[in-house]
Formats: sequence, structure tokens, C-alpha cells
Amino acid sequence: MARIISLVESQIPSDLAPDEKRQTLEKAVLAKIDSASSCLKLKLAPLTKAYMNQREENEMEELLYNMAVPQISRKEKSRIYGLMFSRLLDDPDCVSFATGNPQMLGNLAMVDVWFLTFFVFVTCRRVRGDNLLQLCCSGISTCGKSTILEAVIRSTAHQLLSSSSQSGGDAGVGR
Repeated sequence: MARIISLVESQIPSDLAPDEKRQTLEKAVLAKIDSASSCLKLKLAPLTKAYMNQREENEMEELLYNMAVPQISRKEKSRIYGLMFSRLLDDPDCVSFATGNPQMLGNLAMVDVWFLTFFVFVTCRRVRGDNLLQLCCSGISTCGKSTILEAVIRSTAHQLLSSSSQSGGDAGVGR
């Protein structure tokens, strides 16, 4: 069967799209087997399709690359995260801060209020009347918003909503 597939494959035009090439190859191989014997085609058709699918999977796996990522200690990850967070907040080209209610900030700088609000969202439960301002993060693409900020809030929110531990949770989704 492998010889028949190789022989037929060499006769298929190379300018076809991959899907067209696969379909043409399958039809041509089955036609070649049918020309030898229709009974043989009935018995070999499922095996031929399975063989061709396996061959295609093997070719696709060979295209993948396994990359070994060096492991970083938790202390080093924290240090890198701190650097990235500081660079993001201190970069006037990527980040700016604004408020619709400056009186509520008092004498605090807007970046400090944002920073405090971010960590309150990440570490504390909200209660009615906490006067916590809405937190918004928008900016140019690829400046690090999702990696540095959104992932942390999403992870913490998930833990608070799904956890039933003593340390913070059992809020329950929809309660």
C-alpha cells in the first residue's frame, strides 16, 4: 500500500492546495486499487484511509517544535514581574491615568490611586459602600496590559469565586 501511495503521489501535480492534494491522492490510490480488484478495494479502502491519515498526522507532528523552557525560581519571577509592572506604570508613551472625579482622590497622585486600587482588587473582597473607584486599563497594543495586569486579576477573581477555602472564597458564582 505504501508503494502504491508513493507511486500515485509522484504523479499528482505539486501546484494543488494541500486539501485538494490529499483528496486527489486518496481518490487516485483507491482508483489504482480498484483497477486491480474491486474486492481488494472494498477490503483495503478503510486501511488505506487510516494509513494516509496516520501518515499526514506524522508529517504534521514533524513540523512541531518542542521547546525546553528554563525553570525560574519564584523569587526571580517576582523580581521580573516587579520590573515589568514598574516599567509599564512609569512609561508615559504606553500608559496615562485619568479620573472623572478628582475630588475623590484627595491629595494622592492618580498613579498611586490606580496602583492601590489594582492591589485592592487583587487581594481584597469588595463590600458595599467601600467607595472603591472603577479600575480601567486601556492602552496601545502589546504594551503588556494583559500579561502584567489582566492575568493577575482574572486568576485572583477565579480563585475568590470558585474557592471554598478559609483564606478567601466561597463567594460562589452568581451570589
